[in-house]
Amino acid sequence: MPQRGHPAPEGLWSLPGLLMAHEPQPDGLLDLSFLTEEEQEAIAEVLKRDARLRQLEEGRVSKLRASLADPGQLKILTGDWFQEARSQRHQHAQFGSDLVRASIRRKKGCRGDQAGGSDGEAEAAGKETEEALEPRLSVDEGPQERLSEAEGPDVSSPCVPTKPSEQEEEPQAQEDEPGAPDLGRPPVVAGEEADPEMQPPSRGEEEPQPPPAQLSGSQMSLSGEPEAGAVQVRGSVHFALRYEPGAAELRVHVIQCQGLAAARRRRSDPYVKSYLLPDKQSKRKTTVKKRNLNPVFNEILRYSVPQTELRGRVLSLSVWHRESLGRNIFLGEVEVPLNTWDWDSEPTWLPLQPRVPPSPDDLPSRGLLSLSLKYVPAGSEGPGLPPSGELHFWVKEVQDLIPLRSGSPDTFVQCSVLPDDSRASRQRTRVVRRSLNPMFNHTMVYDGFGPADLRQACAELSLWDHGALGSRQLGGTRLSLGTGDSYGLQVPWMDSTHEERRLWQSLLERPCEWVDGLLPLRTNLAPRT
Repeated sequence: MPQRGHPAPEGLWSLPGLLMAHEPQPDGLLDLSFLTEEEQEAIAEVLKRDARLRQLEEGRVSKLRASLADPGQLKILTGDWFQEARSQRHQHAQFGSDLVRASIRRKKGCRGDQAGGSDGEAEAAGKETEEALEPRLSVDEGPQERLSEAEGPDVSSPCVPTKPSEQEEEPQAQEDEPGAPDLGRPPVVAGEEADPEMQPPSRGEEEPQPPPAQLSGSQMSLSGEPEAGAVQVRGSVHFALRYEPGAAELRVHVIQCQGLAAARRRRSDPYVKSYLLPDKQSKRKTTVKKRNLNPVFNEILRYSVPQTELRGRVLSLSVWHRESLGRNIFLGEVEVPLNTWDWDSEPTWLPLQPRVPPSPDDLPSRGLLSLSLKYVPAGSEGPGLPPSGELHFWVKEVQDLIPLRSGSPDTFVQCSVLPDDSRASRQRTRVVRRSLNPMFNHTMVYDGFGPADLRQACAELSLWDHGALGSRQLGGTRLSLGTGDSYGLQVPWMDSTHEERRLWQSLLERPCEWVDGLLPLRTNLAPRT
């Protein structure tokens, strides 16, 4: 029995407008048997307040529908845009409040706890609650604030649900005043990035459609895939580079952009994003400059990186239009190889370029692999020696290694001769600890190869970062004729570059001789399957 002076949870059902459109099935109800009477009453109070707020919101929306004739403005003020986005994303979902309410009702009915007079007390309590409620929500409040108060805990965010590792954090949006800001002011240093706020479409603006559950366009900036709503790239970016030896920092001064393409109705909300390739986790961003095709950023993006590692790095600067509810739109990019950069140069203007699918020969590497190869045909060392053709790999060292993260990694080299990818056929060197120029000096031998087999085979040597919980591939090289097929089958791993093909061809032409090579550890090895 509920205690005296506290409204019974059953009073909740006497309130008008609380009948659920879709009653949860008994199998989907919650087991609330562990709750005390006081806890059930506290939950019932929350549900009553939620129901009252829904009623107030329905009344406010009814008045708006009777007083406004503009459908676009009405859709924003009533929150219909939010309801449509939620219904499309959660077509068969039930409100959490409905589920809890039905569970409490079923539990009380099963226990037979329907004391006489409790309904009357609940009705009285309901009337007192209704009289104590605050006046209706003001129509002048922002649409997002009204919806948050009216919907309470039942409202689902219209943002696309993603995994934490995939979630795209957006820079903070800023309104630009008319006229270009003074470039003489101190540059802003990019700090913590804020998550995008959920915003309804502004008045008079094209209404974006709710996107499907997928990665944002900004996350695909390194994949080479086209974005939805792509625009023709034009304009240029003004920036400067400086390295501070004392702080061991690369400082990218993003000054401004000019003549950007319009992403939405002759306007864009641009920001600049940078990567220090080949590290795809080195993302930095400026703030967003709203409604501006000639934005002035004057911000510094910082990278803590040893100066010796810059030789193998490429700075990628891309410009994006920030879309509140959809995928961000690509506006152009530039790539700056740091091994040829003039560090004494003045701030530079570069034209923005469209994204071009990268060539395997043009991608940066994580270092250079020094090795020698030798093919020993069967019987070349005397009668019956060796009994079958032997393929020798002498892995010497890796030069100028670029690690995934700061510090010197523990590395080893693994070798496979495809198409045999079995675990038993793999060979590896020892692990060299904490070195950016690891010396392996290790020889691996594979037998059973004839000259014809070498034309169908591909030797893959990959460098790995050894960890306590697992190893991660840093890069690799593939030695083959690069024909794209093996024994009559099309295979993706016959993708050798010109330099790799030339070394493999030298191996075929010079049996019983060591052939030396210094090959880039590519980061774009195609998957084997």
